[in-house]
Amino acid sequence: MVLISNKNLRIAATLVSTSILLLLGACDIEINNNIPDVPPEGRFIVVGANQHKDITDVQVGIAIFDDADPVNLVGGDVVQASTSNDSILLLESGFYRGSYVASLPNTSNFDQVNFLMVHEPLLARQDRWYPVDLLNIDPGAGELVGASADINLPPVPLNMSASITNFSSINDSFVLTWAAEGTGDTMRVRSAVNCTNGTANNTYGTEINIVDDSDDGSENVDLNQIIYDINSDDQIIKFLLAEARAILQELLIKLSNGAADDEFFANLVFINPIENSCEIRLFLFRHRDGSFDSTSTNGRIFGSRSADITLFYNPN
Repeated sequence: MVLISNKNLRIAATLVSTSILLLLGACDIEINNNIPDVPPEGRFIVVGANQHKDITDVQVGIAIFDDADPVNLVGGDVVQASTSNDSILLLESGFYRGSYVASLPNTSNFDQVNFLMVHEPLLARQDRWYPVDLLNIDPGAGELVGASADINLPPVPLNMSASITNFSSINDSFVLTWAAEGTGDTMRVRSAVNCTNGTANNTYGTEINIVDDSDDGSENVDLNQIIYDINSDDQIIKFLLAEARAILQELLIKLSNGAADDEFFANLVFINPIENSCEIRLFLFRHRDGSFDSTSTNGRIFGSRSADITLFYNPN
């Protein structure tokens, strides 16, 4: 559920969610600018953070809903994310309605990220077109000020590797390995795929079904969960849903120094992946659920760390 902003901090979408429905054959795409599974009644909060291997920032995000409607933070209320050394206000609007995101410095690689709702009327309006020190109507702190939540990031997946890195058939399979931590964290495997016929590109992401999501250091992966045939009805491809799409899109932007397409998973040109050369960025996430400051808070909170490798598909 991470959130994507409109600028360079787009990830944190570690939080929130979109839904993509891709119907093979008809190739219809539906993108809802909202978070799925938000209940129709009551307050619901989604908080997340992800730090990728060798990136010193943690992408953080939050979205708050009341009776399924997004709560827009106004009047100087803003979420602050912090480590022991650094803090940042989540001032950027995320890709999803009601979401706010930021990139939190973490050069010391702290594991704990704290979220706190604060009242900072001047800082929260610093990007407005008018001088905030001249036009500052402060209604006072809202009811959410003082609410907090903590996330403990799990260890980054180290020594990630694949037994095969070059493929010629979607019937191929490989073994994905990493250094197991054995802490009870869950693992997630996702791919960001860019296929080309020399003229057009097909860019998409998949969620890979894993048999055992425990942190055991090994997983068998079938390539037909990554590369698919547009003309076939007999396939097990699972396209990215929810925050996973946002997380991978932002990671690609970060890893390519902003060169990746902002709409990587939205602008699909349907050349057939099975017939063309594809570059596969395979991402492994170690995921850990967090806790809110109050047991009565309804929602989702999690932290993750991730790593990636690159694979290649060239059909015979």
